[in-house]
Amino acid sequence: MSPCPFRSLTLGAAAGLLALGAGACLFPNTQRWPPPMGGDFATLPAGDAAARLEGAEEVTVLRHADPVRVRPPGALAGQPLAFYDKRMRTNAGSSVIVSPGGRAEILWTSGSSIVMFGKGVAWIGSTGRGEPMLDFQELDRARMTLHEGDRVRLMGGAELSGSAGPYVVERREDQRLDVINQSQGDLQVAFREELFTLGPGQHVLVPLLSDGGAPIKPDPAAKSAAGPGFSVRLSGAAEPRPDGSALEFGSNGPCLLEGLGQRVRLEAGETGRFSGFEQAADGAQRP
Repeated sequence: MSPCPFRSLTLGAAAGLLALGAGACLFPNTQRWPPPMGGDFATLPAGDAAARLEGAEEVTVLRHADPVRVRPPGALAGQPLAFYDKRMRTNAGSSVIVSPGGRAEILWTSGSSIVMFGKGVAWIGSTGRGEPMLDFQELDRARMTLHEGDRVRLMGGAELSGSAGPYVVERREDQRLDVINQSQGDLQVAFREELFTLGPGQHVLVPLLSDGGAPIKPDPAAKSAAGPGFSVRLSGAAEPRPDGSALEFGSNGPCLLEGLGQRVRLEAGETGRFSGFEQAADGAQRP
């Protein structure tokens, strides 16, 4: 009678397990180099789930062109919208992710509508908590139709508000947003300390600054100093001294100066100078 083949297989498997066990004893840590990364994970910043809380407001997301994903509040990944199921209702705190070539439309119960073209990431805000109705984190192009009281936060932090539409926002290659008013009414763009009002057919270029372009609420106790073609708000012990096409400040103590998109803090004995556009001898303007 020939020997049983199962017995030989069992003996071979046992020998292999013994070899693995011996190797595990000799090398208890299989990751010899590089060593595991260390760090204090308790100090990591909070994720989107903590920063983007769920709200009671509901919106409808429509997929007009693939690919489009919707990330519900607290989720770790987005849910793709397929061609056979291209409509989804979601709450505030969700995000809409559109990849290159995609197109998505977000509808509110008030009738407001925002269409995203190309690459874009937008968060649905809770207006009941005082947040803008939509917060763009990435954007190639968008078309908006808004109602009275609607606010949209653009890339960089600037806020857009209006009561008509369509309004078009396009991202340019030179790191600026082109905001175009294609409606018959007015459109307002709040950028740092400035508020731009655009009439029908007008547009404004909003730069994407490293410090952000979120609206700055002025200090009600601040004073205003008029310069040649611009003004500067000052808080604290500062004395304005007009100087030709510039406005210079001498500080007798801690003070804050705001103007021309800049915020300057001065201590006692320091000076600050704000300059607008100077008129050249040939009549042309130079910065």
